[in-house]
Amino acid sequence: MAINGQFNTDAKALNRRIVAHDKYGEKDINEWIFSNLDVARNMMILDLGCGTGKQTIPMAKAVGKDGRIVSVDISQEALNVLLEKATEENVSEQITTLCCSLDDIAIHLENERFDRVLSSYSLYYAQNPENLVKTIWETLKTGGIFFFCGPAKDNNRELKSFHYSLKGEPVPSESGGAAFMEKLGQRLVREVFRHVEVTMFENPLRFDSAEALYAYWSSYNLYENELDERFKVAAAEHFNRNSFFVTKKRVIGVKAVK
Repeated sequence: MAINGQFNTDAKALNRRIVAHDKYGEKDINEWIFSNLDVARNMMILDLGCGTGKQTIPMAKAVGKDGRIVSVDISQEALNVLLEKATEENVSEQITTLCCSLDDIAIHLENERFDRVLSSYSLYYAQNPENLVKTIWETLKTGGIFFFCGPAKDNNRELKSFHYSLKGEPVPSESGGAAFMEKLGQRLVREVFRHVEVTMFENPLRFDSAEALYAYWSSYNLYENELDERFKVAAAEHFNRNSFFVTKKRVIGVKAVK
């Protein structure tokens, strides 16, 4: 069930989205993630689809010198950014990076065992998520926690409505990551884990200028080059009438205990 998108492996676009979430969002998604993951010192943690390290870096700090984070991503560019950040934050010794697809982690982690596994906005990129979930279960220690999260069905509904209005089209039915998070992903973990809990996170993003809104849209998988100028004009018109443009990140989290 591979889900493709223009910016899925673009480290610069990912960083722009992260910066936007931090600057314009009202809440911190990491606080929510870590409250479900229950990270402690000396833990071994597998971070799947780690990107540029938004969760890896704070987890490395939390586990301390005797803990370890194995960070996996298909983009070497993103991993290079992560390693630069890790060096700056003095946590590089706790982090091991692995550049491969999610479907190939079993080959590289055959003898590894982890206290926690995190997959933030990444599990649904696997070609075979059923095998991946089984691999995660096998790599977890007894009592270990697997937490994965991704978009809910109404994620960024406001921005999507704005985007598709420029095309004169209705917002299409949810597919891809949202469909996976709403149904298939939950079913797969319930088949192998003894306890599964589903939680929700909602974070309003309040953009205060047409330039800020455009910067976010142009780093997001909605982006279409042929709409570029039309979007800029529509964004400027919106801010002639309004002080803010608010769209909401709606996220599903699934906590599974072995």
